[in-house]
Amino acid sequence: MPFESIDGIDVSLRDHLLRIRLNRPQAHNAMTPDQMNHVSKLCAQAEDDDDVRVVLLTGTGEAFCAGADLSGVDLSASGGQIPPVSMSKNLFLALLELSKPLVGAVNGIAAGGGLGLALCCDIRLGSADARFATSFSRIGLTANDAVAWLLPRIVGIAKAIELIAFARPIDAREAERIGLLSYRYANDEFDTRVTEFVDALLAAPPVGLRFSKRLVMDGLNRSYREHVLAQEYATLANRTIADHDIQEGVAAFREKRAPEFRGNLMRPVWENY
Repeated sequence: MPFESIDGIDVSLRDHLLRIRLNRPQAHNAMTPDQMNHVSKLCAQAEDDDDVRVVLLTGTGEAFCAGADLSGVDLSASGGQIPPVSMSKNLFLALLELSKPLVGAVNGIAAGGGLGLALCCDIRLGSADARFATSFSRIGLTANDAVAWLLPRIVGIAKAIELIAFARPIDAREAERIGLLSYRYANDEFDTRVTEFVDALLAAPPVGLRFSKRLVMDGLNRSYREHVLAQEYATLANRTIADHDIQEGVAAFREKRAPEFRGNLMRPVWENY
C-alpha cells in the first residue's frame, strides 16, 4: 500500500527514506486531529514496510510544529483535555514503537505537542532557528503529549521540570547544550547536513540497526541480566534474517570498501507461498 499525503502533510518514499513533512506554514504547522492520526498511521505502516529503512520528520516554513491546532477548541474543564487522550495515544505510541530510526529535522519552533513530536524522534537535528517550548503551563494545562515522560529521559529530571514549569522557549544553542538536539546547523546548510546525516543512517545494516535500536530502547527498563538475554536473541535473529549482510560487512571490511547492505530478504520469499 502506498504512503499517502493528505492536506497539510506531504509524504514521499525514495531510496528507502520515508519523508514526512508537516505543511501548514500559515498555522506554524499546528496539527489537526486528523493530521496527527495520519502521522501515526504512516509510522505504523513504515514499521511493516521493508522498503523503509529510515523515517524523517520535518516541517515547512518557520516552524517545525506548534502543537495541536486549538482553533475553535473549548479549553474549559467541561471541554475536555487538550489534546484528547485517545488522540495522543494513537499518535505517540506508533512513533515510539517504530523499530527503524526516526530522525527529527527541527527547522523552527517546536512547542507543546510539537515538542512531544520532536521528543519521539530518536535523533533531533536542528537549524539555527530551532526553538523548543513546553507551553502547557502557559494556559494552565498539565504536561501532555508524552512530554513529561520523554523530556526527563533526554535532559534529566531537574531540567525537565524547569522547562515544564517556566515554559520559556529555549534556542538551538541551549537545546544542543542540554542534549535536546544532537547537532545544530547553520540555516544555509541545514538541508544539506540533514541529508548527509540521513544518508549515513541509510548506509547502515537495516536489520541489525533495527535490533540494536530495540535493545537500546527496551534496555532502559531492563536489568543487565535481562539485557544479556535480549542481546543474545537479537544476535541470533539478526543472523537468521540477515546473515547475508553480516557476510557483506565482513567482506567489505577486508576489502577496504563501503558495504552494500540489502536488509530483510526473507519476507518476499514468504509471500510467494
